[in-house]
Amino acid sequence: MAAVGLPLVGAVVDELSGPGMGIAFAVCAVLGTALAAGLSTRRGWWWVLAASPPVVLGVTAVAELAADGAKYRGSGLATGSAKWVVNGFPVMAQAAAAALLVIAVRAAADRRRQHA
Repeated sequence: MAAVGLPLVGAVVDELSGPGMGIAFAVCAVLGTALAAGLSTRRGWWWVLAASPPVVLGVTAVAELAADGAKYRGSGLATGSAKWVVNGFPVMAQAAAAALLVIAVRAAADRRRQHA
C-alpha cells in the first residue's frame, strides 16, 4: 500500500500546486518504495524492486490523465507517454536505489543476527 499510496499523495499535491509531477511526487515515490522494501519479506524484495518503475509510471499517467485528460487525446497520448517515461526515469531510478539500499541494510542486519 505504501508503494502506491505515497506516490499518489505526492502526485495529487503536485497536480494541485501546478502542472506535472514535481518534488512532492519524487519524494513520496522514493519514500513509498523504501517503506515497502522495509516492510516486505525477503521473498517480497524482488517484487518491490521490480514494481517501482511501473508504479512511478502508472501513478504519473493516472495523475496526468485525471488532471488534463483532453490534452492526451489522439497523438497527444503518445507524446505524453514518451514524456512521462523520460521525465519519470530519474524518479524510477531513485526509487529503485532506495529499495536496494533498504534491502542491503536489512540483509546485512539479518546476517549479523544469524552470526551472533
